[in-house]
Amino acid sequence: MKPINLKRPSIIFAVLFAIPLFFSCENNDEEEFTFYDTYIDGYIKDYHTGEPVVGVIFDADYYTKNTTGGWFSPDPCFAKNVAVSNSQGYYKIRVPKAWKREGSTKFNDIVMIKVKRRDHPDYSFCDLQGYPHSKNYRYAEEGLPTRSKREVDIRPITYGYLKVTLPKTSSQNWGFWNYMDSDYETPYYNPELAITESYNDSLNYFFFKVPVSEGTIGIGNNAWTPIRFTVEHPRDTVIINVEE
Repeated sequence: MKPINLKRPSIIFAVLFAIPLFFSCENNDEEEFTFYDTYIDGYIKDYHTGEPVVGVIFDADYYTKNTTGGWFSPDPCFAKNVAVSNSQGYYKIRVPKAWKREGSTKFNDIVMIKVKRRDHPDYSFCDLQGYPHSKNYRYAEEGLPTRSKREVDIRPITYGYLKVTLPKTSSQNWGFWNYMDSDYETPYYNPELAITESYNDSLNYFFFKVPVSEGTIGIGNNAWTPIRFTVEHPRDTVIINVEE
């Protein structure tokens, strides 16, 4: 079974192209923002080593009370680079109060912020379908206009390697089983194929990046019979030799 990538639907009703995105922003210089004297902050540290993760970029969506997520509701403001984790893994996100769209004279109060992180060279911050993990902070529930929000540590699980040799005469299909879909605070590195090449005249080899944890792979003619493996430490390599 080859991996299935679930992408966002590519079919969009043609009528939607005629609807201008009057209510979205991309950190446009013409947009104006005000902020509370509060923030959302915390640390990003490797789940296994406790080492700080440096250079994680945060983006955010700013929602007003009219931003419902429906077909005809205003889009949120898509704010980029709202924070970057430093050498200690520390990040700090300012809490926006209101924003004024380009061409408008009225500020719109922000009632929720959705925080997202971009993938890092050593960590994945997406779910198994490839969508970025996010977390909603509703002002009414969190009290963000008057108090800051200290997050528990974000503990991403990094990757090791899995090398599989497989007869060329065998099926070359593969797929991973039993990895839990990760969450915002403890995201797994999503397994991915790094390289596949000929090993010799009779064997191919597959080289995967996989999370540092227990895993199960199905591959070859017996792809429905799971093979269990464990990567114990970051950058360790586990080798599996599959026979027909």
